[in-house]
Amino acid sequence: MNKLHPINLDNGTIQIHPLRLSDIEKQEQIIDNYLEILSDSENTQYIPEKRTNDREQVSMNLFGITYRYGQELGYTHLITLKEENEVVGQINIISPKGVKIETKYEIEDSWFIEYFLNKKVWGYGIMSEILRAVISEMVDQGIKNISALCMSENTASIRTLEKSGFIKLRKFDLKQDLYKFQNL
Repeated sequence: MNKLHPINLDNGTIQIHPLRLSDIEKQEQIIDNYLEILSDSENTQYIPEKRTNDREQVSMNLFGITYRYGQELGYTHLITLKEENEVVGQINIISPKGVKIETKYEIEDSWFIEYFLNKKVWGYGIMSEILRAVISEMVDQGIKNISALCMSENTASIRTLEKSGFIKLRKFDLKQDLYKFQNL
């Protein structure tokens, strides 16, 4: 399977969703939300390659989300606080096609999960809840081979992966470990 149907989840407080037509009217707010996250060194401690203060770059990245979706390379879903209507993170699901074309990962036929969350909502178990729900939706769509990379010293993300059914397979490179979802 190389296509993922959009995942839309709502627990009353948080929504997980792809970019929607209704998001166009609040594009500037979404860019501001992303800038708040991506310009902060604490938020991007383990993803320094995503750190930016450049509004234009963030805007282009949002455009890229739509392109990647259409090409079936990756499926980015926003994490939005429902009441505040504020984007506080994202989950990026990279298809096997996207892995082959866009990454240097030498892992066949695996879907990859990447995520980040604004530090102002850390410590509430939000990402563990979200990741379990997203993985469940992926499995329901027939996707079973799911992997993630995690910096070896990122203990919070390691706990999130483990709570979500991932196990560490091996060292991936000098800084990261490879995790694989094990259907619980």
